[in-house]
Amino acid sequence: MPRWLLLGLFIIVVAALAMTFLNVKRGNIPEDCQIAGSALEAKDYNIAIDHYLLCLDAGALPTEILAQVYYGLGIAYSAKGSHNQAIIDYTEAIHLRPDHAWAYNNRCWSYGQLRRAEVALDDCNEALRLLPDQPEILDSRALVYWLLDDKDKARQDLERAHQLDPSSPTWEERFRVFEEMFGSSQGSVHIDRG
Repeated sequence: MPRWLLLGLFIIVVAALAMTFLNVKRGNIPEDCQIAGSALEAKDYNIAIDHYLLCLDAGALPTEILAQVYYGLGIAYSAKGSHNQAIIDYTEAIHLRPDHAWAYNNRCWSYGQLRRAEVALDDCNEALRLLPDQPEILDSRALVYWLLDDKDKARQDLERAHQLDPSSPTWEERFRVFEEMFGSSQGSVHIDRG
């Protein structure tokens, strides 16, 4: 392929990305997406889901916005306890934006809620690769280690999270929460690689 053609294609791609970025920055987000985002912040998950779905029905969204719509759907479904649907939506967000560390983290959490610890661990590790030393992600991975009955690694992650953010819970506090959420971790986890 001639260099001038490659350069032309590169310029077109850069221009398209710039326009997408400008549209997001200028607030050219469909009204239903804005309503969904506000409903999500207000923890009105049913309204958020309804408007995110309407936003998807509108079609032709820039990739960045589309990734955020699926991410928002994942959060809303996860908050409602629909972790399988949340995983589907987080996966779509990751497909659209492979560097979306928070989608990996939240999908890790949903897999953890379903006790699919091995898959969850892969997602937490990817989230930490993309955003090292994030207390929230370390907390998610600690849950997975706890489910895998590796209390030492869980404690290490929680101690690191607390060191990075002293307002985060101590490992003892989180272990009590994990115990309340799941009971004993021994023999309760589903080993799943995919």
